[in-house]
Amino acid sequence: MWFKNKKKQKTKKDQGKREKVSLTSSHKNILKSIFDLPVQENWLCESTIEKILRDGTVESSIGSRKAATLKKEIIITCKNDDMRKELENIFKYDVLDCILDTPYYGFNAFEINWENKNNILYPSLEDRDYREFILEDKKLFFYPNGMMQEIPPYKSVYVTYRAKAKHPYGKAILNTLYWLIEFKNASLEFWVELLEKFGTPWVIGKTEGNKDDFADEIFNMLGGDGAVIDSEDTLDIKTATDKGNYKELIEYIDNQIRQLILGGNLTSNVTGGSQAAATVHNDIREDLAQADENIVKKVIKEVLENFRELNNIAEEITGDLKDKDDPNKELADRDKVISEMGYTPTQEYVEQTYNIKVEKTPDTKSVIENSKLLAFSKDLPEDELEYQLNKIDTINPLTFQKQILEIIENSTSYEDMQDQFLSIYPNTNTDDLQEILFNNIANSMILGAAEVEVENAES
Repeated sequence: MWFKNKKKQKTKKDQGKREKVSLTSSHKNILKSIFDLPVQENWLCESTIEKILRDGTVESSIGSRKAATLKKEIIITCKNDDMRKELENIFKYDVLDCILDTPYYGFNAFEINWENKNNILYPSLEDRDYREFILEDKKLFFYPNGMMQEIPPYKSVYVTYRAKAKHPYGKAILNTLYWLIEFKNASLEFWVELLEKFGTPWVIGKTEGNKDDFADEIFNMLGGDGAVIDSEDTLDIKTATDKGNYKELIEYIDNQIRQLILGGNLTSNVTGGSQAAATVHNDIREDLAQADENIVKKVIKEVLENFRELNNIAEEITGDLKDKDDPNKELADRDKVISEMGYTPTQEYVEQTYNIKVEKTPDTKSVIENSKLLAFSKDLPEDELEYQLNKIDTINPLTFQKQILEIIENSTSYEDMQDQFLSIYPNTNTDDLQEILFNNIANSMILGAAEVEVENAES
């Protein structure tokens, strides 16, 4: 049908009219075109991953999230100090950094190599390409070039992030970042092209004379510093105005990236920072840091279990992550309250919980094994004072009780009684005793005055 390609002849009516410029499909809906990209059904290729990780917002957000876990140190609980040091050296900074890549890939695999030291096999972890492994019934297989190979025992360990029954390889953050980065790069490309095309001002001239000569004058002017034109001629410089919110679009995508990696972005969600908003923001970060820490602990646990089984070690060996400088004040306050209730934590608990070495101090207090004695570490209600005093055997008292009774009976004043008591027990802390005696003396004086008032009223 040759006539379809034949140009339409212009009539006299159409002559002088400006031709309509049509946009081709390559220039129309540039941003919308990214939604037509193929969906990633398999692992992202290496070049795509590198493009995502090269983004400044992605790189800084990942570094910030990893730092919450990388600042901690590995604590291995083991009776043998030499063995403990060797095991702690396994999980170095680079190894932990590779383990913390798991949330972004969704799945991660490590090869375990063994080295004989003093007749003990110690492991070392080597990061492997997770795309070369597959899972069958939660069992890891090596799958290079489509050939599935079984992995020997104690030779590998894998970990997933947010794995489900329908997603056994976990949920990769990079898959979500893929679309955000594609959209961001497409927006930047469109913005740069727009600036290149419309960023230069347009010089528009008006003349009644020869238009070609005037155009040459304008062209020469743009290449120099000035121009000479007739007084009837005019020049007007037009600059393309920015009507598109491309800057806000990039900021929106960056905020979405931070929310995806860090779990929330205070600067994007809150206008005018507040302490409450900052606290919520930190709580979100703490939850994500705990999730990353659990991934590291899972790898440590499996590696230590393989170490024990391969070396036939019956002793329990555990690993944990602890802050180097943070004493966990909330936990310390809780333990302080428990201690004030009369319960003493063990030395092992204190060392494991707070990552410090402590020595047990000897108890200098006199211990009297007598169920009838009053527990001075506990405050008793005043209505039990008389009951507890009646429990003291004044006929056949113990040595401690006898000394106290003799001091009370032979004292002429409160100061005399205190001096005699301190001479027998010079290391006793009398602050609580003074308060108790002062209250009791005051109560007795009030009681005596009340009884006098009652007797006077009856008489």
